[in-house]
Formats: sequence, C-alpha cells, structure tokens
Amino acid sequence: MTTAIIYILASIGAGVILVAIISAVRFVSLHFLHPKQPLERYKRSSAEPAYALITGASAGIGFGIAKELAKHGFGLVILGHLQDELQAAKKALEVATPGARVRVIVMDAIKATPVDMQDMIESLKDINLTILVNNVGGSAVGPPPFRELMTYSAADVDVVINQNSRFMALLTSLMIPVLSNSSSNPEDRSLILNLSSQGMAGVPFIVMYGATKAFNHGFSVGLARELENSPNTRNVDCLAIIPGDVLSQGNSKGVAEAAPKADYFATQVVYTVDAAIRQRLRAVSPYWRHDVEWRLMGWLGEDIVSQEVVKVIGMKRDAWNAHCTKTE
Repeated sequence: MTTAIIYILASIGAGVILVAIISAVRFVSLHFLHPKQPLERYKRSSAEPAYALITGASAGIGFGIAKELAKHGFGLVILGHLQDELQAAKKALEVATPGARVRVIVMDAIKATPVDMQDMIESLKDINLTILVNNVGGSAVGPPPFRELMTYSAADVDVVINQNSRFMALLTSLMIPVLSNSSSNPEDRSLILNLSSQGMAGVPFIVMYGATKAFNHGFSVGLARELENSPNTRNVDCLAIIPGDVLSQGNSKGVAEAAPKADYFATQVVYTVDAAIRQRLRAVSPYWRHDVEWRLMGWLGEDIVSQEVVKVIGMKRDAWNAHCTKTE
C-alpha cells in the first residue's frame, strides 16, 4: 500500500513538473523568441503589398501597430474620427518608414452605420486587405471618466457600447468575406486582431468599459472557433489582444511606473502573434509583465484580486479627477 501511494504521488509530481516545464517553454517562446520577420503568412507574393486596416490608429496603441506593420512591408489604412489627427499620423508614418503606403479613412465609430462601413470597404476594393486590427475604443463619456454606473445616462451607456463593441462587431462581420477571399492560394492567410483589456475582469468606476472589453474577448474567442470550422473561412486567424496598463494618449494619468509605452506595446503585439497562433491561443497578453499579471489574477482569490483592482483604479480615478478639476 505504501509503495502504491509513493508511486501515485511520484507520478502526480512528475506530471506537475512536466506541465510547468511545458508552460515555461511556451511562455519564453511567446515573449522572448521573436521571429526576424513577423506576420509573413499574412503577406502576398504580388508586387502590391498586403494592407492592414487599423481602427483608432491616429494615436496610442493603434498608431504604434500601424508603425510597426509599415516597417515590415504592409500597406496601411488608418481609421479614426479626427481628420487633422489622421493626417498628422499619416505624415509621421511616412517619415518613420519612407515609401510607406498609407490611406486615411475618417469615420466616427460611435455614429457609423452599417451602410457607412460597407461603403468604406467598397472604397478599398483596389487593395489587398489581409489584416484587420480592431483597436478603436475608450470611454467617451463626459467628465469625470471614472464614476459610478448610476451616474451614467442612457446615452452614456450607448456611447461606450457603440465605440467599443458595436462598431467592432459590425465591421468584422463585413470584413470577413474580404479577408477570406484575399488570395486564391490556400497557403495564404488573413488575420483579425481584436483589442480587449485586462479590464474585462471587472473594474469599478468604469464598469461599462470593462464590460465591453469582456464582450470583445468573448466575441474574438467564439469567432476564432467559428472561422476555423467553416470551410470558407479556415484561412482567417482571429486573436484577442489583452493589454494591461499601457502609457498612451488615452491612458496618461495614474499609469503604473512599470507600464510600457504604447509604441513598445504595439511592437510586442506584432511580434507575438505568430507564436500565439502557432500555440493555438485564442487570446494573448503580448507584454510579458501583463501576461504574468493576468495569470496571477486567475490563481488568486477574489478578496485579493478585488482589493488590488480597487486600489489601482482608485489611483487612476484620483489622477483623472484632479486633471479634470484643473482643466475646468
């Protein structure tokens, strides 16, 4: 009996060690063993470059992803709601990568209709779109940005849903036929990246924002499974991106000292996609510190997680409220 128990415990221990080793290898491969030329499978052999449509690309993470994609030979379609910001972003991208092909689309994600989106896609028929980056998002409600849900008007609720989830879902549904038919070569693939957030875990004082990011995650995971199991869309990969705290234009107050800047985070996005798809991940935190944080949140109890989340969001709320008071 004693020998049998020892054997069982040893087998369990060996299994645990094996799982830990495999997890460590996958983690290192994902975050530190980057390809020299990322996203090659989403390029095309023709003289014209493959293009990426990036929403919310005039600043922050979206702009950073656009800049990184241009460096690796992709043409760009950058979408945003402010003409001047988009033109400035276009010039900056062309300076960063001489010869970069950049188109600008002015569209308000909060107000855009399905007809507007379809017309926009029709206007891009002359280029080969192989990547869609659903980055646009935020919490475009009146100040202060961090406040209780009971202070939201019906219009506030609709604005956050429209900006973060409705636009993404509608645009993606319209883009799937474009992406799945971007090449006659069965070896060529297309890609959808959907920006979620660690906020999907449930954050106080920006409840609507966190809820829409949870939608984006579930939408992306479900869509990835759907695409690979439908004969006409098996050549389209879909991946949710889960950022933690990132210093950017839209997240500039109360940011953790160790938080990466938007450009660096965007680089990590581009360089981790290949490994994430190869590992059959449906969602990924491209920056390694964020990945560790996200894994820990799954292991810790609710009391500890809730305490830390409230502390972090409280610091952000205080910083933003102080900023709003100064600018009144």
